Amino acid sequence: MWVQTADANTNVVLDASDLAVLSTQPTGKQPVTNAWTRDRRYAVVTNGQDTFAQIFDARTFKEVKRLTIGQGGSNIGFSRDGKTAFIAVRGTNDVAVIDIEKLALASRIRAGTEPQGLIVR
Repeated sequence: MWVQTADANTNVVLDASDLAVLSTQPTGKQPVTNAWTRDRRYAVVTNGQDTFAQIFDARTFKEVKRLTIGQGGSNIGFSRDGKTAFIAVRGTNDVAVIDIEKLALASRIRAGTEPQGLIVR
């Protein structure tokens, strides 16, 4: 279980069976949410009061990449094939498109004023 603690600016990994803390990682300011890639290799964490998203190795809990996406990253979704992540970014009024294989910002999609919610079907 991965929990973002907005005031402490951390991501806490808990054992779901007994809620013991397995690991704590620093995040950006006010982490918002996380989502795992379809293959469960990576976890993506967004930060509401910072300009980057973080990609963690889901097995070791170590940060492997920090991607500048703009102020106010929020909800995350993945393409059906799992190769692309989409992150709503309030401060830039768009959706950041992330290439999961390259761990790189691929493009942006205009999305209106302060997008936050996001579902990929």
